[in-house]
Amino acid sequence: MINYYKIPNVKLAPEELEKEIEKNGTFYANVAVWTLLFSLPLFWVLDLLFSKPQWLNYMLLRIICFGISYFIFWFGNKSKWNYLVHLNLVVGINLALASFSCGMLPISESLPYFMIASVMVLLLNTTIFWRPIYSMMHVGGTYVIIILLYSLTGREDGYGGLVKNGGGAYFLISAFSCLIAHNRYLIVKKEIQKNLIIKESNKRLLEQNELINDQHQIIDQANKRLKQLNDYRQNTLNIMIHDLKNFIGSNEISLDLINRTSTNLTVDQKEILSYISMGNDKLHYLSQKLADSAGADSDKVAFNIEVFDLVKEVEKAAINLIDIASIKQVGLQLNLLPTALNVALDKVFVQHILFKLLSNIIRFVQTGSAISIHASQTDNHCTIEFLNKSTPIGINTLNAYFNKLSTPNSYDAVTNQSGLGFAVAKNMVDEIGGELSYNSNETFGNYFKIKFKRA
Repeated sequence: MINYYKIPNVKLAPEELEKEIEKNGTFYANVAVWTLLFSLPLFWVLDLLFSKPQWLNYMLLRIICFGISYFIFWFGNKSKWNYLVHLNLVVGINLALASFSCGMLPISESLPYFMIASVMVLLLNTTIFWRPIYSMMHVGGTYVIIILLYSLTGREDGYGGLVKNGGGAYFLISAFSCLIAHNRYLIVKKEIQKNLIIKESNKRLLEQNELINDQHQIIDQANKRLKQLNDYRQNTLNIMIHDLKNFIGSNEISLDLINRTSTNLTVDQKEILSYISMGNDKLHYLSQKLADSAGADSDKVAFNIEVFDLVKEVEKAAINLIDIASIKQVGLQLNLLPTALNVALDKVFVQHILFKLLSNIIRFVQTGSAISIHASQTDNHCTIEFLNKSTPIGINTLNAYFNKLSTPNSYDAVTNQSGLGFAVAKNMVDEIGGELSYNSNETFGNYFKIKFKRA
């Protein structure tokens, strides 16, 4: 049985894990703070129903606490405090106010306040994401405030009345909520680790997919080269076989004519004719061996130029990468011309360029964003554009990626390296006679353009 909850043995960068934990903690902290702030009207209703003589005084006190809490929250975000600082302050102020209400009110009116305080602490610990020690500190602080105020007011029924009139329920529920906070922290932290592992696995999958495509390109180039060599050898062999058949046929006709017309041949002449016939057979054999070994090789294979529709190749590249894009939650939006954009280029070469460039764009853009793909024509050129409005990769980063190759034809040197897909795509575009440009800034996002001449 597979254990789906076991985290694989993958080394995660501690700083990346802490960054992700802080990001999640900030989100849940904002939810918890706004929940506490928006609970103010609920306490107004509670004061009006059960503490009507002191309702206005309590309302003023709650408005002051609300203002202080909001100011701490606003100032902390503006000053870029760690979320734990302003969160602990806001939670501490609100729990101190709730425990103050429970400890100061007459025992006959304290039950609703204890129940609301219990709900508040329980909701807080099921929402917030922080180390459970903070929950224990705040809950322990409320215990101290409630018991201290209850002792100072000199209640006649003692602590038994506190327990019977809601205090016992609050103590149990708040203590149980600390256990919930502990479990929640462990669960959320493990989910964060799993998400980081999945993200790293997806990144490796993209790299593996690119490496596989590189191998396919190498195989395609080798097959093309072998086909050209095979065609050359086959043509040479056909010519030699044709000439050989003509030569052998002429010799056989001549020998046959001599044998039929010359009845008075001597024994020596017949022997000479036999030697000639045998030499003709040897010549046929040697010529055939020479044709089998004939051939030529060259250092550079010319492009296999053909006319094809560039729009269809762009669409095919997007379809082939749609699964890879979905892994990273990147959407592909096609905005292609309904008419054909014919170019006279090497089709296999162009397919690899489109695959290489688009796969690397998918890899480096922000997760959850979209890539818009446009195909258009201007004058005598076809233009393919890739637009992404997410967080910019950065023009300096792209310059580094696009200029990593030292030589244009060093494909073998980059097959087993990561992050060089942009440079490979650019050099291939240059070799085939096209133009590749790019940009990345806050205004335009990430922008890539390929331009080819029309057929």
